[in-house]
Amino acid sequence: MSTKRFRAVYETEGVYDQLLLRHYYGGTEDIDLVADWLTEHHHAPTASLEVVEFGCGTGRITETIAPYARNLVLADYSETMVNAVAQKFPEARTICADTSDAVTVLLRQGRSSSFDLVTAFWSLSYPIGEFFEELSPSGVRPRQDQARAQARAREFVLDLVRLVAPGGHLLAMLFDAESPEQQLVTRGWEVVAPFPDGGRAYTRNVLVDALREAEGRGDGTLTHTRLGGVAWAPSRDAAREWFFGVHFKHHPLLLDDPQLAETVEEFLDRYEIAGGGVALPSGVHLIDFHAAAHPYASLPIGLSS
Repeated sequence: MSTKRFRAVYETEGVYDQLLLRHYYGGTEDIDLVADWLTEHHHAPTASLEVVEFGCGTGRITETIAPYARNLVLADYSETMVNAVAQKFPEARTICADTSDAVTVLLRQGRSSSFDLVTAFWSLSYPIGEFFEELSPSGVRPRQDQARAQARAREFVLDLVRLVAPGGHLLAMLFDAESPEQQLVTRGWEVVAPFPDGGRAYTRNVLVDALREAEGRGDGTLTHTRLGGVAWAPSRDAAREWFFGVHFKHHPLLLDDPQLAETVEEFLDRYEIAGGGVALPSGVHLIDFHAAAHPYASLPIGLSS
């Protein structure tokens, strides 16, 4: 399976937006989780922040963060996505590159410690995972040197931290690999290739462990929140295509697997709503790294001066 075919859902104009399901957590949509975080930390938008968003896609969440940005950098590996987001935000700088390459470009251009807000929503598992896995004609396969992959992935996360200005934040949103929806996805992909130790949660573990390391050095404080929620499909067909089109990327081994098809149908039976639609049990991890002098920045006013 070629890289181009594997990524077709992201590189064919309009397909991703068409297949994307809305995600809710306690009645709050994922976009609004970001909006609430921005209000809590920055109050009303004043177009005063240096902001970079990696894996920006077509700019669905960018619309929420853009009003806070004095200067906005948007990066995505898909030329189709970059073209779409450039039309929506013509004043933004766009970078068409994988996230790890885009981070390297910005650091080489002297952007270390210069962004008030470094963000990646739903996308950060992919660049981390690419250190551990690679595409081959037969599908996804683990890289041979997993120890080296671990070291490179850790350095990538710390490079993200290096972009954050003093007092700024690295804000990431990742899927919950242990949710029922994602456990089904994991079972499907295990047919193609095994995941590194820890299953598909390994990308989140790499991220959190590296940020804890940065916190331990005094570079900032880590806040990690998990929310249970739902991916809402308006129809059974939409839910089915969410699995096979978005999660399974139309991989031939998975499309032609009758047992997987039966498992997906049983899953949809379980969560289909009588009035129409399917509520797929999901979850999200919100990870916020605040680049402040730790532990002193956590002291109340009076003790910290």
